[in-house]
Amino acid sequence: MRPIDPEKRVKILKSVYTLTGKCGLASVTISGISKTAGIAAGTLYIYFKNKEEVVQLAYAAVEDKMTNAMYTGFDISTPIRQSLKQIYINMLNYRLKNYDETVFIDQYQQSGYIQINFSKQLAEYEKQNKPLYDLLEKGQQEGIIKTVDAIILISFFDGAVRSCSTGIVQKLFPLNQKLIDDCFDMVWRGMI
Repeated sequence: MRPIDPEKRVKILKSVYTLTGKCGLASVTISGISKTAGIAAGTLYIYFKNKEEVVQLAYAAVEDKMTNAMYTGFDISTPIRQSLKQIYINMLNYRLKNYDETVFIDQYQQSGYIQINFSKQLAEYEKQNKPLYDLLEKGQQEGIIKTVDAIILISFFDGAVRSCSTGIVQKLFPLNQKLIDDCFDMVWRGMI
């Protein structure tokens, strides 16, 4: 038996993001994945049981990468606004540099796929994003952040970053420091 090549596995996952970015998650097929990855469909089945497994693992992989990027330079001891802005900028940068991956994440979260392991995924999300949960709790304790459930604040925050990145990619508005500052300021005012 031939050893499994980790690079092929990565190519397969990247193919899912590329296809989702071009055609949408609903249009992703095993034949499309294998063609985009440049491997035979039979080879794909050496790495994954079926399309659902490929999609689930593609989600886990990109969620891990995106979460790690979110907290680059994060320091909970800095002022709440400054810490939250750092996360905002990190998320925006990640979305702009990895647009196909973020299209995949967005569509995955709005599809039936998320329901397959929802409780497990939510628990993992909360664990991975503990720094943000802790920051929001600190802001609430200091009377700075609105006292609503953290998941509501995070959904609002995430939606704002998603909208801003989409507008930039679609060239509705140019990426510049003023845009970043203005967009973050609107988010901040909505959370305080």
